[in-house]
Amino acid sequence: MLRTLQALNRIIEKLENVLAILLMGASALITIAQVVTRYGFNHPLTWPEELCTLLLVWMTFFGASLLLKKEQHIEIDFFAKMLPRRAQHALSLFNYLLMLGFVLVVAWGAYKLQFFQSRHYTVALRIPKNYFSLPVLISSIAMCLYILLAFARRLIEFAAPETHSKG
Repeated sequence: MLRTLQALNRIIEKLENVLAILLMGASALITIAQVVTRYGFNHPLTWPEELCTLLLVWMTFFGASLLLKKEQHIEIDFFAKMLPRRAQHALSLFNYLLMLGFVLVVAWGAYKLQFFQSRHYTVALRIPKNYFSLPVLISSIAMCLYILLAFARRLIEFAAPETHSKG
């Protein structure tokens, strides 16, 4: 089970990396095109701002998921580092449970929002507005998978006896 979760996590992480790069590149090219058509040809396009906003939302949530997987989110661990090693592991397990609960609530909210927003369309692109909340749902699911994997790893470490001697 753990190996399956690890393999799935690696696949999702690679996909998120590729998508983040593609979305960032597309956003840059669309912005350049908007500047050229607006100031070079005096004929601004109507859709680039809306599309760049959509791409920014997708990049933000894929980025949040990637940062979680790479453990690069901001963390205040001053007091946690003062605890004994075993207490640090227990606190880490508790933190993963809190994160899982939070991400599940966010995923549920994004899921419910899909049905409401799918009936409304954007002005310029004429796409369903749920495309703006879809990355919240997708990245929340990816984060849940990672949190479960990290929790399982930490639980194994917590359950394992100390391997180093004290003498």
